[in-house]
Amino acid sequence: MSTTFTKEEMIQANQFRTLSQKALQQELQSHEKIGVLFQNTGLDAVMMSYERYAAMVERLTELEEMVENIQLIQEFGRRFTAPKEQWIEHPEGMSTLEMYRQRRKEQTSK
Repeated sequence: MSTTFTKEEMIQANQFRTLSQKALQQELQSHEKIGVLFQNTGLDAVMMSYERYAAMVERLTELEEMVENIQLIQEFGRRFTAPKEQWIEHPEGMSTLEMYRQRRKEQTSK
């Protein structure tokens, strides 16, 4: 879907008073989107079918999750790609700080 509108995809906001529900529904069925033009601000709103809106929201959510995952992999990638043998067991009941101190102590004593 494009962000530009053809003349057929535009409706003046004041036309909604005279436009029947059936005519509006037909417009939405024949066009992906309808731009609503306001007298003072120009193109200020867009109408589309609920199905298309729901699909766009779902896809946007998927893309946001993908971006978040990519950012996590970029930030913590070395942790995700470390072989299982390099993983450190986190003992139950021990804080992360205590675990790091113990690990540092073990590494300095080698």
